[in-house]
Amino acid sequence: MNTENTRISKDQYFMKIAEVVKLRSTCIRRSVGAVLVKDSHILSTGYNGAPSGFKHCTPETCLRVNLKTGEKPELCRGVHAEINCIIQAAIHGTSIMGNTTLYTTTFPCMSCLKLLINAGIKRIVYKEPYNMKNKVKMEMTKEANLVIDKI
Repeated sequence: MNTENTRISKDQYFMKIAEVVKLRSTCIRRSVGAVLVKDSHILSTGYNGAPSGFKHCTPETCLRVNLKTGEKPELCRGVHAEINCIIQAAIHGTSIMGNTTLYTTTFPCMSCLKLLINAGIKRIVYKEPYNMKNKVKMEMTKEANLVIDKI
């Protein structure tokens, strides 16, 4: 029986869903799950991996397998979880404009952050930090008036 004292918050609830979505990732380096939420309703989900219809990432297909995190991102054949969220919403005709929150297991990279800003996302809730010392990235979150919460 769930009582008010043990009931999880909405942020915890949606982050747990992002953790489950992450289990679908096909990336061999880092699994990421993301959920787009508006008015407490899930709009779309996404995880990182090779484009639809492509072979999953393997040590043989990953050109970045021996590189440092964030090094030579142009060699990655995967689509990031945040972008897959936006793509899935678009494919299904779901508007993400308005008071939309992205729940993600890992804070977005610079490229994803720019796309999220252009997509009109207002809040990002994340579990694990990623490249948080990037001053340009952090300045962009402020300039875009993004609300950033770590859970």
